[in-house]
Amino acid sequence: MEAAFRRLTQVLMFSGGIGLLLMMLHITLDVFLKAVFNSPIQGTVEISSYYYMVAVVMLPMAFVELEDSQISVDLLFNHFPARIRSFCLLLAFFGTAGVLAVMAWRTGQDAIRAFRVGEVVMGSREIIVWPARCMLPLGFSLASMAAAMRAIMLLQGKPVTQIHNDEAAE
Repeated sequence: MEAAFRRLTQVLMFSGGIGLLLMMLHITLDVFLKAVFNSPIQGTVEISSYYYMVAVVMLPMAFVELEDSQISVDLLFNHFPARIRSFCLLLAFFGTAGVLAVMAWRTGQDAIRAFRVGEVVMGSREIIVWPARCMLPLGFSLASMAAAMRAIMLLQGKPVTQIHNDEAAE
C-alpha cells in the first residue's frame, strides 16, 4: 500500500510540473500573440488562476509531505533526545493529518456547491471553474493521508524525516 501511495504522489508531482510547464507556455503564447498580432488568448488570466496555479500547488502536496520536503524550522528539535523527537514528530504528524483532513472536508463542501451551481467566472470570457475546485480536496486529502502514513511509519520504526534518514545512513 505504501508503494502504491508513493507512486500516486509521484504521478501527481509530475502532473503539477506539467501544469507549470503548460502555464508557462500558455502565458508566453498569450504575450506573443498580443504583442505581434494584437490578439491575446481570451481567458488566460482566469485559466492560469483557477487551473494552472491550483494544480501546481495542490497536486504535489502529498508528495511534499511524504518526502519531508516542506519548509521546516528545527532550531531546538535537533537538540532533543531521540525519544522526545519521535514524540514531537508523532504529535506533528497527527496534528497535520487532522488539520489537512478538516481542510479537505471544507474544500470538498465548496467543490460540491460549485458543481451544483456550475460555477463560472467572468473575465474576458466566461470560464467554467467548478472542475478546478476538486483539486483542493484531492490535494488536502492525500496530504492528510501522507501525514498519517508518516505517523504509522514512525511507529513502525521506519525513517520519516531527513534527520532519521541521516541517522540511518550512519
